[in-house]
Amino acid sequence: MSTINGVLGPLDTADLGFTLMHEHVAGASAGFWQVWPELFGGREEFSNYAAGVLRDAKATGVQTFVDVTTIDLGRDIRLIRDVAERSGMNVVACTGHWLDPSRSMAARTVEELTSLFVKEIEQGIEGTEIKAGILKLANDVTPQLSSFGEKAARAVAKAHLATGIPITTHAGAKLEIGFRQAEVFEQEGVDPKHVIIGHSDDTDSLHYLGGLMDKGYWVGLDRLPSGDPPFAVRVDTCAALIERGYADQLVLSHDFPLDIALAPTALRGSEWSKRNPDGIQFIHRRFLPALQERGVSQAVCEQLTVDNPRRFFEG
Repeated sequence: MSTINGVLGPLDTADLGFTLMHEHVAGASAGFWQVWPELFGGREEFSNYAAGVLRDAKATGVQTFVDVTTIDLGRDIRLIRDVAERSGMNVVACTGHWLDPSRSMAARTVEELTSLFVKEIEQGIEGTEIKAGILKLANDVTPQLSSFGEKAARAVAKAHLATGIPITTHAGAKLEIGFRQAEVFEQEGVDPKHVIIGHSDDTDSLHYLGGLMDKGYWVGLDRLPSGDPPFAVRVDTCAALIERGYADQLVLSHDFPLDIALAPTALRGSEWSKRNPDGIQFIHRRFLPALQERGVSQAVCEQLTVDNPRRFFEG
């Protein structure tokens, strides 16, 4: 066993348990939570609400919540810490970058970005002593990486090599962006066993998914239930990958921001929100039972949610 960086201090991987690998306490544009928390009902009110959501999930068996909210997704590390303290949930925070670079960020070199990410891993985030436990990369607009997207990918790779902290990605599966991310990681010398190519359940292409796993990458089926492809197809795809022998390279999550309940009315009432009334309890309430109906054993379900996240973090 080993220890990883948690929001409330080091976490023993033996204690991670049922782990959601790609979630968000709260997301917005950079600075919104720090400056205008009233847009989401108020900081104290939301912290209490989110802690309650995590407590409810913990009561049903979820033990660890990996928050992959980056600076450009409005990360507020003190808010995340408050929610972790009030809920008793293991929470892991991230460094890295999503899809919305500011002008100041876009102008940075690979070396400067690397330095920023390493600082958040080794020293702390936003002036705190809270250290990132995972690196985040996002590429999702065109079949090729944008100029900044490639810089961010190389910086994430270099930060991983400097610190040993693993990587998770947001990858446009329909565009097979994971292959482009893999090219950069391989050029930089990253071992695929330390990388999750995320949002991979947004496609049912076994060529894409199997191709990534044949290279040694983990695949994140982490937009459950979503809508395109529909939930039933996502279940079938997961079952097919398990049948083909890839169960030891799969992790699960929802990509469900807890502040959706307090978001602007248009977003609260969106089809995306309506598709998942179970929030971060959807996987154990709906997805795992659906897998078992397709013949997947309880032992494999536990592998996907407990054993695989632990193995990923242990490297």
